[in-house]
Amino acid sequence: MRWILLMLLTCCFWAGAFIAAKIGLRTASPMALTYARFLIAVVCLFLYARIKGISLRIGRAAWWDMLGLGLVGMTGYHLLFFQALRHTTAIKAAMIGATNPLMTALLAALFLGERLGGRRILLILTALAGVLLTISNWQPVVLVRQGPGLGDLLMVCAVLCWACYAILVRRLVLRFDPIVTTFYSFLCCVLILTPFQAVETVRHGLAIDTRGWLAILYMGLFPTFIGYLVQQQAIKHLGVSRSALFINLVPVLVMVLAVVVLGEPFLPLNLVSAAMIILSVLGFNLATSR
Repeated sequence: MRWILLMLLTCCFWAGAFIAAKIGLRTASPMALTYARFLIAVVCLFLYARIKGISLRIGRAAWWDMLGLGLVGMTGYHLLFFQALRHTTAIKAAMIGATNPLMTALLAALFLGERLGGRRILLILTALAGVLLTISNWQPVVLVRQGPGLGDLLMVCAVLCWACYAILVRRLVLRFDPIVTTFYSFLCCVLILTPFQAVETVRHGLAIDTRGWLAILYMGLFPTFIGYLVQQQAIKHLGVSRSALFINLVPVLVMVLAVVVLGEPFLPLNLVSAAMIILSVLGFNLATSR
């Protein structure tokens, strides 16, 4: 029961990241948010590893793998994620983000030769229909005429980055402790962005207000550092499949928080499209675990 409650709390942290991102973007750039978020997280993770006695040593050859993880999963995903939130609502971004497991499976089928089967293909199409209905505000004809918005397209690209990251991680899961791969993913993200962030700071300064810094601190500590540690421990106690089920709560929580905190418009029909996406992902995960 303890780990179930902790995973529910972690889902709230992850949902809160969408809200904090929208608040932070009022005065900070996507690059500044990404850089500061992972600088905080990598320091916290380093201290945690030292306290727990976890060795962070890796071979020289492994740095290329870690650099790939940091470039695609942390730098690429989060720059696109924050940029997407500049142009779309937190609700739509969360709905698109919920398809991460399906996109990962689709890329694995295309590039790794993994089989999907008719049932899982149908679930992917159902989730895709839910996403299209959400981003079109249940006006698919308008979507066909005008095309998807810039923010929605950027969020799709972000999901593709995360799916690539998930596939790359599979190569390292048996070689390194998850703390190690995550630490170096965070670290490489910081190293990659440091020169770009330095140039941006020199040119434009850091005019981030108090709410922006609080949003950055929240994202670095709660959904990134604490959320990751809770998830890893929950996997040990609940198993991979049961732990993964909690992630499906995130878009629902984002919907509630976005309406209450950000005042985003609420379309009742989005509850239907959210159910389509979440049930499709749940069914997909169950089919995969079997």
